[in-house]
Amino acid sequence: MIRKWLVVFVVLILGQQVGYAQDTLRALFLGNSYTQYNNLPQLVSELSRAANKVLIVDSNMPGGHTFANHSTNATSLTNIRTGNWDYVILQEQSQIPTIDFYRINSTLPAAKRLRDTIMRYNSCATIITYMTWGRRFGGRQCDGSNTHCSADFANFNQMQDTLTKAYIEISDSINAQCAPVGVAWQNVLNDTNLVLHIADNSHPTLAGSYVAACVLYGAIWKRSSLNLSYTAGLTNSLARYIQAKSDTALFSQTQRWNLNINKPEANFQFQDSGLSVDFSNLSTALNPLTYRWDFGDDSISIEENPIHSYAQSGTYTVTLIASFCNNHDTIQRTVTVAPITGISKKTSRFKIYPNPAKTFINISGPSNLPYQVLIINSLGKEVLAFKNCTGNTQFNIAKLPKGIYTLTVLANGIRHTEKLVKE
Repeated sequence: MIRKWLVVFVVLILGQQVGYAQDTLRALFLGNSYTQYNNLPQLVSELSRAANKVLIVDSNMPGGHTFANHSTNATSLTNIRTGNWDYVILQEQSQIPTIDFYRINSTLPAAKRLRDTIMRYNSCATIITYMTWGRRFGGRQCDGSNTHCSADFANFNQMQDTLTKAYIEISDSINAQCAPVGVAWQNVLNDTNLVLHIADNSHPTLAGSYVAACVLYGAIWKRSSLNLSYTAGLTNSLARYIQAKSDTALFSQTQRWNLNINKPEANFQFQDSGLSVDFSNLSTALNPLTYRWDFGDDSISIEENPIHSYAQSGTYTVTLIASFCNNHDTIQRTVTVAPITGISKKTSRFKIYPNPAKTFINISGPSNLPYQVLIINSLGKEVLAFKNCTGNTQFNIAKLPKGIYTLTVLANGIRHTEKLVKE
């Protein structure tokens, strides 16, 4: 048994590691001139510094480079293989996602190749796709030979809507976050007379790059950029306006942009038999998790689905921390245990069938022993209860959502508990 002092020690060490990870991160930018203009990686790093954070950056930004180019570029691959990146930011060539032929046959396959390489050398990394913006006046976007083209976009908004849809598709296909820079541009351009494109109607002004930097800062740190002191030389009022618009684009639709894609969700349920409790781990994440249980009695476990025996009756607070690298989630539930009197679970004459079940369950028990049935969901909430039951009884569970439940039969000192699977 690991005693409480060790638990405290472990939590302190864990807390120090998390604190360090939250204050210092490493980000690799793989893009082209849209990333290179105004040195976007440095802008994001300076915004981080203004928030008392350290963002260590590296980049490869050859003009016109595509995902497919980066997937074979020696410098990009060397940078990826350096490892230890917390974030890798991928920016596709600005027109290609709007052209169906290239999005399907180049962008999506290359994004998956890049993802596989990134995760091979950076198992804890989060990938962010950097959504670019439409041309100032829209227009038809074609390859050099005019063989494959996009629709003829009437304006910026039409092209941006297509880019937004494309980047969501790309991000979802590789389990990546999406930094909605183009949407933030759209918010600004539709609200003001600001011009964010330079004279070529494609590349960003300094203000345009600052929009991108604020969105990427928020996507990396999961924090608002509002009121950060670093303005990149813009006026304070313009910088504050851009910070607010960028925050709105990112944080008003966090699920759409997969903002918390690598954050685990801790969850568990339990069933008890006297002083012994069987814990079922229901935590979810895209990646393999590690676990730390605190059973509330000076004991801990790192098993996925532990069985814990308490020394004495009582009510205990059980804590589960589910972790993926430096991302953690915690949940607590109370467990009340007491010795079983009368018929033990192993010798109980109660039988529950079928299990798993879809519509009905049957419980058979002694004809002369009244009992009640409780069904508890994974959140510990009672969802069904049947009282004054005797003998063999059928129960309708058709309205229960699919999932795993705890079913308990209580009868005059008898406590029979087992896991119920609703199909």
